[in-house]
Amino acid sequence: MNAKLCKTIMKKIFFLFLLLASKTFSQEIDITDALKQIESGNIRNAKKTFQDFSAKNPADPSVIFLGAVLTTNGGEALKKYSIVYELHPKSNYADASLYRIFSYYYAMGLYKKAETYLNKLKMEYPNSPYIKSADRNIPDETIAENVSEPQTKPSDKFNYTIQAGAFLNADNAKKLCEQLKADGYTCEITTKEIGGSILNVVNIGKFANEEETKSVLDYLSDKYKINGRTVFVGN
Repeated sequence: MNAKLCKTIMKKIFFLFLLLASKTFSQEIDITDALKQIESGNIRNAKKTFQDFSAKNPADPSVIFLGAVLTTNGGEALKKYSIVYELHPKSNYADASLYRIFSYYYAMGLYKKAETYLNKLKMEYPNSPYIKSADRNIPDETIAENVSEPQTKPSDKFNYTIQAGAFLNADNAKKLCEQLKADGYTCEITTKEIGGSILNVVNIGKFANEEETKSVLDYLSDKYKINGRTVFVGN
C-alpha cells in the first residue's frame, strides 16, 4: 500500500469518526417546536408531538423534559425534572430542569430546599440564563417550614392549613378543590408565579393546632393517594 493511498484511507477514517462523534453529541431530540406550541397555548399539538417522540425514544432527556412541562401535577413533574437533572446533567435541558425544581420548592414554601437547588444551579451551570430568573431573596423559612412551633394565638384563629397539591393546570386544582368541598372541607386555591411558571396550590382546612391536621392527612392519603403537607400560616 503506497503512502498516498494510506493517507486517503486515514482521512476517510478520521471523517467517519467525526461523523459518528457528531451524531453521538447531537442525538438529543429537538423539542423546540413543541415548547413553542405550549407557549402559544397549543397544548393538544404539543402532547401529540410528545407522544410521537416518546414512542420512539422515551429515555431521551429532552423528551422527558417535554413530558415534565406537559405534566399538570407539580409533584409528578418534579420527578421528571429530577430525572433529567440527576441522570442527564449534560443534556440540553439539565439547567432548565434544575431551575424548575428550584421553582417548585420555592412556590411550596420550602425555602431551605429551594436555596440548595439555587446554589446547585449557580455552581454547576454558571452560564445558565435561568440564574437571573432564579436569583432572588430567600425568605426566612422559620415561619414557612416550622410546623412544630408552640402556639400562643387565640383558639378562634387558625394557625395551620394543609397543602393538598400543586398544579400547573388550574383546572386540575379546581377539580380537586371541588371534590374536597363536596366532602365537607374548606378549600382554597392560591397561585404563585415563579419565573414565568405558575403553580396553583390547593390548601385544605383551617386548624388551630398541628394535631388537628393528622386525621385530614390520613383522609387525603386513603381516599386520594395524596401526601399532603401541614403548613404553619399563623393567621
